[in-house]
Amino acid sequence: MRALHLARAAGLLALLCGVAAAELQRIEIRGREEVGPYERIVGRAYFSTDPRIGVNQAIADIALAPANSEGRVEFSSDLLVVRPKEPGKSRGAVFLEVVNRGGPQSLFLLSGARGGDPAPERWDFGDRFLLEQGFTMAFLGWQFDVPEGSGLSFRAPAAPVKGVVRQSYVEFGSGGRHNTIRLSYCAADPEEKTARLTFRLRIDGPGSVLDRQQWHFGKDGCTVTLRGGFDAGLYEAIYQAKDPVVAGLGMAAIRDFASYLKYGGKTGVLREDPHSLERLIGYGYSQSGRFLRQFVRDGFNQDERGRAVFDGLFISSAGAGGGSFNHRFALPGEAGNSVLSILRPVDLPPFTDNGLLAKAEAAHATPRIFYTFTSTEYWARAGSLTHTTPDGRADVPLGARSRLYFLAGTAHASGPFPPVRAGHKQLLNFAEQAWVTRALVLDLDAWIKSGVEPPVSRYPTVKKAELVARESVRFPKNQAIAFPDYMPEVWRMDYGPEFPAKGIIANEPPVLGQTLTVLVPQVDADGNDLGGVRLPEIAVPLGTFTGWNVQLPQMAGLHFLAGLVGSFAPFPRTREHREGTADARQAIRERYATRQDYLDRVQQAIQDLVRQRLMLADDVTAVLRRAAAMWDGLL
Repeated sequence: MRALHLARAAGLLALLCGVAAAELQRIEIRGREEVGPYERIVGRAYFSTDPRIGVNQAIADIALAPANSEGRVEFSSDLLVVRPKEPGKSRGAVFLEVVNRGGPQSLFLLSGARGGDPAPERWDFGDRFLLEQGFTMAFLGWQFDVPEGSGLSFRAPAAPVKGVVRQSYVEFGSGGRHNTIRLSYCAADPEEKTARLTFRLRIDGPGSVLDRQQWHFGKDGCTVTLRGGFDAGLYEAIYQAKDPVVAGLGMAAIRDFASYLKYGGKTGVLREDPHSLERLIGYGYSQSGRFLRQFVRDGFNQDERGRAVFDGLFISSAGAGGGSFNHRFALPGEAGNSVLSILRPVDLPPFTDNGLLAKAEAAHATPRIFYTFTSTEYWARAGSLTHTTPDGRADVPLGARSRLYFLAGTAHASGPFPPVRAGHKQLLNFAEQAWVTRALVLDLDAWIKSGVEPPVSRYPTVKKAELVARESVRFPKNQAIAFPDYMPEVWRMDYGPEFPAKGIIANEPPVLGQTLTVLVPQVDADGNDLGGVRLPEIAVPLGTFTGWNVQLPQMAGLHFLAGLVGSFAPFPRTREHREGTADARQAIRERYATRQDYLDRVQQAIQDLVRQRLMLADDVTAVLRRAAAMWDGLL
């Protein structure tokens, strides 16, 4: 992508957005850039919201936030918008991505972008798939703890209160390699005598309280130092902190910016061509997908005037979770037990659509929703809870306006090809989910625009015996890749009586109840997932692809596998053979007569997906090219 010089006005050009959307006060354009047939706009959006309005009561601590002379709470977000320069090139739809820790995911997952420059004016747009399809792409900061210069940031006020905070730290090594950790919230009193530092090797086990003389807060209260350093295991600092940021305003920012794009009149900034903004699709991957689940759960898909905001949501790889996004002393960057963000208010009910969408349905603001799961969402993000009863014995239907597509055999965080181990017991899973996801984005837009029914949901169910307890998975027993004898657990958690209504945590750590029943996909004779969309890698396999792996050194006591990566093992996987030997190559050749035989079968699998509208005809050549590279690389 050839970037032209970024045009910057002398100073910052502040442009009023108009009175049609009072929640968005103004947009400050900091730079415009022409990139071929597209325009890239970098700026900042300034908001104010009325804490007395009913929909804003869902924002934890908003009544305590400092207000301006009009009684409104102010906050602001970095933004990036990229759109076709010529109005006639637009498809009339906005793809608004909720950024993940300040950065985009869609550019990497859908467009093959490379590089990690955090500056939005230098983001790589890869093959520009969504832009080539005519979408306006918008990105907005919402997470208050993204440092300036690390992507799209968000600024919000703090509530002048104190409260209990729990900061977790996991050390995988040993021997005191580290002795100081930085806290997300500084201690109100660095000399606090009742503060505790605990150590444990089980999530649900009691923590040993370390002698207060062995550790101390930094002078500013923002660090903890342990004499002798941290050994392998789980540490938690529990202490009094002050001035929590009103984190839920990040949801109001997404809501109000989306509302402005949709309803902000004909003369506002970014609304010069209202026909390009007729439909809004919100997209989030992983953390950002969990954000969108909580966004709709907490009633944010209606604006302050009661109007529906997003027409559709593409919630990708979120599993059953919400996040630490909208409560006192929120930690939005932490994700739950599967990645050792221990016992955070992430995987909390309601999980199924009948509860998740209740507020949206009551407000007649239910968007059309596509959920996508990788295999890892079942193994590490409690995905089964979104469509089963709490005891795991029966299926629960999705909402009438929801679809779920399980991309069988894929991993939440895909590894490279050729595969590597990168500190894990098994090679990393490299199965590619982009091809199906690209087709699904267009399917969702067609459903919103024209009512064209999308492909039917494809996911494993209890009824079909494709969704089972881990102990019931029929994983081949003669494999060099060992099936895990544990998986991350999810508990019912009690954070105290004021948490459900006010977002105030009294119990740190939370009081644990019973574990929730989490199910995983059954597998075929090769160890590959059943149910869901069978990508070419799974339909015509050269090995076993799983949604789990094992981190080294192993943390079995914490029931930690490998976070969000999966495994790959080429055929055969018997203990008598090593990967890459002539015997392994021969095993694949016994399955496929020739290289061309393999590619012909891949071609058939691809055409099946194209007919089902789960892959684009324009992507067939690229998928075949990748299959050929896989054959050549593994043989």
